[in-house]
Amino acid sequence: MMISRPLIEDIIECLRRDYLKPMKNKVIKLNDVSIIVKLEYPEDFLTDPLRTIKRKPASLLFEDVFSKGLLKQGRTIITASSGNFLRELALIALNRGFKIIGVTPPRIPYESLKILTSLGVNILHISEEYDLCPRETTVFYTRSLAERYRFNLVNIDQYNSWQNVMAHLYMTWNEIKDLGEIDYACIPLGSTGTFMGITTGSNLEKWDMKIIGVQPTKYHHIPGVHHIVGDCEWSPEIFTPLISREIVTVDDVDAYAGLIMLWKNGIPAGPSTGMTFIQAVKLAEKVKEGRILTISADSIFAYRDYVLEYVKEIKEQIIDRYPELAEEYVRYVEWLKKLPGLDQRMELIKKLYRVADEAGRVYRFDNEEDLLKEIKIST
Repeated sequence: MMISRPLIEDIIECLRRDYLKPMKNKVIKLNDVSIIVKLEYPEDFLTDPLRTIKRKPASLLFEDVFSKGLLKQGRTIITASSGNFLRELALIALNRGFKIIGVTPPRIPYESLKILTSLGVNILHISEEYDLCPRETTVFYTRSLAERYRFNLVNIDQYNSWQNVMAHLYMTWNEIKDLGEIDYACIPLGSTGTFMGITTGSNLEKWDMKIIGVQPTKYHHIPGVHHIVGDCEWSPEIFTPLISREIVTVDDVDAYAGLIMLWKNGIPAGPSTGMTFIQAVKLAEKVKEGRILTISADSIFAYRDYVLEYVKEIKEQIIDRYPELAEEYVRYVEWLKKLPGLDQRMELIKKLYRVADEAGRVYRFDNEEDLLKEIKIST
């Protein structure tokens, strides 16, 4: 059962008032085209380093489950996530007295796991041999655990909850409307909640805006986004091609070139923003004029080491494809090196957020029983 419209509006109003105020936007001019980068984190990202676009759905999904009486004291939350949703959910759940388990995919950055455990999250980490396309193992394994231990575990499932879409329809879409006329929007595909919320709002209000979903290749190094349309048998249940628009695929080299371009323009974004931004740049070269929107879902905070290592690995490919970025590449790498290291970031998290007294642990996929015993669930 969906929560009623008045309750959704009441919850969202409280969330906006308390800690979900819209962030500033950046505008990058390419001749007669304006690319609007909608930031979902503070310009000075170190003031709230864990803020991402997932704070919206994580807040609404938690309050939805809690208001229905499904989340009672003594129960443990479980969720499948590649990082952002899990971190945002943990900030809420742990402060409300609930334990939380995250089921994470193989290629989640190591530093993301460390940040999550520092918050008190216990992790069941899927290893490479169980890595199906793009998300099946984490999502369906989480659902099976929640069903098996239904009296102990509550699955907050962003892939199958309409509240994920509603969060973006009521918040992200309304924030976009305040920007005025937009000709194109390049939206990243992950759980697809952002894409579906914006598409639904645009359809309902009959906006003349072309929406483009941007996905990575099937195998990629862009945390938080997924290959949704094409070679995969499963897509999130909230996604439907019936109301979707154009879907494009961006590879790693283009995405990280876009990340460097963003940094050059003063935007310290995470890798998925590079993916959508480079698509906006390519679109700008074709359309010559107009306004293009992109979403910057998160900052570089949780990816510093991961990005630093990977851009070095693909340096020659980036420069071969974008020779004009050769000098900027060098400056970007030097800037990454100066960002806080992992230990410093962990200390900053402890300073800024109420973290659990005891850190979480990372468990292997094949020893779930150790984790369940640890959190007092009888196996």
